[in-house]
Amino acid sequence: MGKIVVPKAPTDDFVGYEILVGFMKERALHSLEGDIVEIGAFMGGGTIKLARFARKHGRRVYAVDNFDPSSDRTEDASGVRMCDIYRALLGGRSLEEVYRETTRGFDNIITINQDSQKVRFPEEQRFIFGFIDGNHQPEYVVNDFYVIWPNLVSGGALGFHDYNHGLPQLTEAIDGLIAEHKDEIGEVSEIGDRHIILLIKR
Repeated sequence: MGKIVVPKAPTDDFVGYEILVGFMKERALHSLEGDIVEIGAFMGGGTIKLARFARKHGRRVYAVDNFDPSSDRTEDASGVRMCDIYRALLGGRSLEEVYRETTRGFDNIITINQDSQKVRFPEEQRFIFGFIDGNHQPEYVVNDFYVIWPNLVSGGALGFHDYNHGLPQLTEAIDGLIAEHKDEIGEVSEIGDRHIILLIKR
């Protein structure tokens, strides 16, 4: 991490959401009952890729973000703060305005403009897929897991970004969650070149 790459367009997602959509297709997650959720929408480039997939199957995407690029002060191994990376990528633009422009026209996106620590879904809400790429502080990583995991259906998948990618505290927090919930996890799939780890629920 540490290297700041200026996006070609706001729809760049910096993660590789095509791989996540491909994973959902390969595992036929759309055959399960539920919606999709992401924590950490940033500019919305990944959100609309999830929404396109969801729309084909009559599903919604819940996007959780406080749209405050200064709130994540996590430092990577080289000492660069996440908030500084976000500001450089935004180039002075309003994060929420960029996100709203990017996601315009998608009526199946439900945006929750809140700190994820204040978000809880009702028991009846079900998710087939979740992705966490929000605040990188360990307490947020753990919180965000518990925002999604109780509502994730059996056979559904929950992914994290930046695993084994210059944020050792984040990786340690994820490893702790995997160890703690090993009896509830049927499979762990790592996409190393994208720094993604996916947990498939039993």
